[in-house]
Amino acid sequence: MSEPAIEVRGLEKSFEEGRIKALNGMDLAVSTGEFVAIVGPSGCGKSTLLHLVAALDQPDAGEIRVAGHDLATRKDLNHYRARHVGMVFQLHNLLPSLTALENVQVPMFELGRAPRERRRRARELLRLVALEGRERNRPPELSGGERQRVAIARALANDAPILLADEPTGSLDSEAGRRILDLLEELRRERGLTVVLVTHDPGVAARADRVVRMLDGRLDDARPAAPPARVAPALT
Repeated sequence: MSEPAIEVRGLEKSFEEGRIKALNGMDLAVSTGEFVAIVGPSGCGKSTLLHLVAALDQPDAGEIRVAGHDLATRKDLNHYRARHVGMVFQLHNLLPSLTALENVQVPMFELGRAPRERRRRARELLRLVALEGRERNRPPELSGGERQRVAIARALANDAPILLADEPTGSLDSEAGRRILDLLEELRRERGLTVVLVTHDPGVAARADRVVRMLDGRLDDARPAAPPARVAPALT
């Protein structure tokens, strides 16, 4: 049996010198190609979990394994972030002074791609997310849905096999949110992406293969996660 795409065991994380316990023994395994939605009340540790898997922060205790590799033993975390995971933030985190084309190229610098290749790849990704003709627009000139699509294109810049999305539809109207979810589902189906999405919206969670509920920094044992709705394809 192949290793899970993501596996966390006994994960703990506190803030403000231990006064705030964000994660308290969190365990989770995500299969390759699976689309998992993480739900739960505000402050239960959902976003913290994504940030740790993306290596944007480090846990106080516990283990994070991605494709069988223990993040605690990796020295090249910048390369890991560039190559293995793409992160879509709730408020997109685009650089306002850069164009859409330039924003999508930012992760490619870590892998040393040539300028011509960066531009070609960025244009290809903006076409993929239906933003042809908007390459030269800066974030303030784009709608909320368009900015999130640029953020998704940026997360895919280096062909990362795992996409982490933190409330990607939270600031969008229902139609723009539906288009973002359609895009994520299409990318998962066509590219075999593993998608882990945090949401407060039951309608968004319903689009996933499996819903994981968190409470007080761990899995909510009183409300076990639903089984997958379908078998996810394995990467080859």
